[in-house]
Amino acid sequence: MLISDIVKEILETNNLSQEKLAKILKVSQKSISNWLRGVDMPKSRSILSFYEKFGITPNELMGLEEPKSFELLKEE
Repeated sequence: MLISDIVKEILETNNLSQEKLAKILKVSQKSISNWLRGVDMPKSRSILSFYEKFGITPNELMGLEEPKSFELLKEE
């Protein structure tokens, strides 16, 4: 699964806008857009945020394993 597919699934599963997901992950909306278009990859801090907020491991995020869930675990 590609990062763009994972981000799309997170948006759809949690009924989030790109702007809201950006706030949850503490990145810019442009970063979310770039990930969706496949023109950029998350940086190390964002990879950690995917794990903390959604339980998606780095291996899952990089396509080495299939994600088990896309649901938001906790929101500040």
